[in-house]
Amino acid sequence: MTPRAPGSSGTPGPPRRAVVALALAAVSGCAGLPRSGPVVAGSRVQDDPRLGLVRVVPQGPVPGAAPEEVVHGFLLAAATGGGEQAVAREFLSPGARRTWRPDASTTLLRAVPRVRAAGPPAAGTAAVVVSGDVVAEIDAGGRYSQRPAGTALQRTLRLVRVEGEWRVDVPGDGRLLTQVDASRSLRPFPVCFATVDAAQLVADVRWFAYDSSTATRAVTELLAGPSPWLAPAVLTGAPPGTRLRTGTVPVADGTATVDLTAPALRAAPERRAVLLAQLRAGLTRLPGVEDVVVRVDGAELTRGSSPPVPDPPLVLPVTDVRLVLVGPSGVARWDRSSVQPVPGAAGAAAGARHPAVAPDGSCTAWLVDEGRTLRVQAGREAEPVAVDAGGAVLAPPSIDRHGWVWVVPTTAGAAPAVVRAQDPAGGRSAVEPPAEGLGGRVLRARPSRDGARLLLVRQETGGAVHVQVRGVVRGAAGRPLRLAGASPELVPGAGEVLDASWLGDDRVVVLVRPGPGQDPVPLVSQLSGPAQRLAPVPGAESVACGWNDREVVVGTSAGRLLTRSGATWSPVLDGRDPAYPG
Repeated sequence: MTPRAPGSSGTPGPPRRAVVALALAAVSGCAGLPRSGPVVAGSRVQDDPRLGLVRVVPQGPVPGAAPEEVVHGFLLAAATGGGEQAVAREFLSPGARRTWRPDASTTLLRAVPRVRAAGPPAAGTAAVVVSGDVVAEIDAGGRYSQRPAGTALQRTLRLVRVEGEWRVDVPGDGRLLTQVDASRSLRPFPVCFATVDAAQLVADVRWFAYDSSTATRAVTELLAGPSPWLAPAVLTGAPPGTRLRTGTVPVADGTATVDLTAPALRAAPERRAVLLAQLRAGLTRLPGVEDVVVRVDGAELTRGSSPPVPDPPLVLPVTDVRLVLVGPSGVARWDRSSVQPVPGAAGAAAGARHPAVAPDGSCTAWLVDEGRTLRVQAGREAEPVAVDAGGAVLAPPSIDRHGWVWVVPTTAGAAPAVVRAQDPAGGRSAVEPPAEGLGGRVLRARPSRDGARLLLVRQETGGAVHVQVRGVVRGAAGRPLRLAGASPELVPGAGEVLDASWLGDDRVVVLVRPGPGQDPVPLVSQLSGPAQRLAPVPGAESVACGWNDREVVVGTSAGRLLTRSGATWSPVLDGRDPAYPG
């Protein structure tokens, strides 16, 4: 942990060598966690994430150091050391050296922690209190959870005398890192699983230190399985009990070698193909890895089918990428050069709001009657079918890649439902909520383009708003059956949520009003990572996102659509309620 400056609150400063290294790191531009990385679908990452970063080499204990100095040194060594944390363990008592688990968790702090003595040492023991403002927590599996502003840390470290020197005896598991510390040592990496139909891979993003152990960490977490909230909605090709045979994944000459234990052979050929695809997709996104060799007890693992089946992609192709919106003539599509009314929808779209379109463009849906009726147009020129919501106001609809229109009443306690896009007259099918319920009322429900996840914005009776993602369990024909548990909060305590949309496959944009009278602000949040604040947009009321940062469109109450232009927003056409396919 980066120590405080000399003379602050009477506590001593760090060794001069550490001060110089930290100053160099500060001017190198590493002021916070990275906003993007190798998890973004698209071209492979070529740059070594360590380039341009200054590594701090921690120093061991100084003879005669006071308890606060020892704690300062321990925090710095734990934050900057790697591997077995040999230097950090020098600050611990013999018993604590054996039991301390630095990888149990990582707490990210906004700034350097405050360190103070809890009282004068007595009878060979001392206590030091460490406190600070928490930004996020990363668990042992690398899962990143944002914390709301104002979250505080206060931890008491106990020290004892060991051969006349103070040593930390009760350090508490885990590490404390400032945002600068984290920017030097942590990066997001994908741990990939597959949709239940094996059509697409889904990245379960984890945060690891980038060093010689990164490939091992990535494969170990893959074999351990997906995050609990995602697990019911995806599959893995690794049979239970599959482990690394040698405990490591060596990388040499651009090739990562994964040697698995015998249970891997129990997988059926199609699952074996999924496992190979998972390993390739995750490991080849690590810098320096061009190829992956998978073995079981030393023998190379094959797909078990001929000809081999192609790997599922990380991004499925979309037939028609045009934006859908409500324009002056009704429901229309925009291709960035012109606006074309949706055939067959012009006469039936009077008073339309919040249109949605299927990924293949075959189905369009929108709300009328002030949000109380859903109209679904099953074909490009078919007569729209009205789906009654029983008088409830509906959240804006979405159409997933399996052809199901999500119909979600915004009344308290109401559960989501779906309508078959090609048979809207068949009525709604209920989607079972999770065992603990959803609580409050749902304001937005947006399925991811892979179909395995659902972005939910819900408001509790007391007014608190939660933005989370839940796994979607599907049955025959891809029908959504039930929702799984929830991911960590994406933008906790950000303000009033006006809208939310998927940006690609691993990020979302949440449009929030930070406070009364303030202009709405789009926040780009990774599913497992930090959030980035974009420029405010006066009058913004809706947001739609495509597949990259250039495809973020904001709709205003004045009936204008704006897109990003550098750090600002530029109007592009008249319209409201934009939405991209899916």
